[in-house]
Amino acid sequence: MGMEVTLPETWEARIYQLETEEALTGGGADLPVLHAANFPLPEDRGDYGSGAVELMTNDNIFIALLEFEPALAATALYAPNGMPRNLDPDDFRTNGMQRWIPGQAAYQAFFNEDGRAFCLYIVLGSYLRREVLAAQAERLIRSIRLTSSLPPGIA
Repeated sequence: MGMEVTLPETWEARIYQLETEEALTGGGADLPVLHAANFPLPEDRGDYGSGAVELMTNDNIFIALLEFEPALAATALYAPNGMPRNLDPDDFRTNGMQRWIPGQAAYQAFFNEDGRAFCLYIVLGSYLRREVLAAQAERLIRSIRLTSSLPPGIA
C-alpha cells in the first residue's frame, strides 16, 4: 500500500486501508493508514487511535500516518513537502488531542510527498516525559518509507 516501517523491539504496527466514500461508490481507491505503538494495539481502534490511546501508560507512544486523496496534496494544508523526520518535544501539546486525556500530549502535521497527501499524528503517554518519548517516536518515524502505492508498471 505504499508504506513500510521498520519496528524497534517491543513495537507493533498495522497497515490497513481506509475506506473512502469515493471508493465505496466506485470513484476512487481506498487509502492506507499506518498505526504503530510501543504497546499492544487493540483490534478495535479509530483512525486517529481512539480505543488505543485510552489504554496508554506514561511510557507509551501511538503513531498514526494517514493518507488522503491525492488532490489534497496541492492544497495549502498539505503544502509542507516531506514527512517531518525531526520531532521537537516542545511541539507536543496537551490540547492537541482529538479528545483530551489527562497527562497525554499530541503532535499533528500535514504534508505531501511525491504528490500524496498525509497526516502524521503522534500521541505520547506523558507530556512530562515528552523529551524521552519524542526521541523514541522520532526513531520510529525515521524508519517509515513511503513508496509508490501503485502496482509495478503503472504510472
